[in-house]
Amino acid sequence: MASFVTNAGADGLQSGGTITYASDTIKARLVATSATLNKDDTTMTPYTAIGTDQTLGSKTKTKDTTNDRIVYSSGVITWTAVAGGSTVGYVAIFKFVTNDAGSTPIAIIDVTDTATNGGDLTLTPDATNGLFYTQQ
Repeated sequence: MASFVTNAGADGLQSGGTITYASDTIKARLVATSATLNKDDTTMTPYTAIGTDQTLGSKTKTKDTTNDRIVYSSGVITWTAVAGGSTVGYVAIFKFVTNDAGSTPIAIIDVTDTATNGGDLTLTPDATNGLFYTQQ
């Protein structure tokens, strides 16, 4: 699983400190393999959802001084009964504010391409690397 962080600032996340990972509503969105990714996106409007966005629970932010990075994680994320007919290639992590135009992308995680078939999809954060991390 690879990821890139959008709009990274000195605080490790959105420049200007407008995202507080621990207390803001942070969601995960399944995104198609055909999506055009851009690290400079400032809203979620370019990222059409597959299934229903999931709110992250058990969020953690850990400073890893050995590897000079901050690791962002959460509990297991499950999308239930994702309608068939799409292929998921990415998971977008974002700060949710009312709608896509007001919501801010944080990270895009490149996942194994997965065809949807009406079943559940699950993303388990890596025990060491979390969902994503930022270098310091």
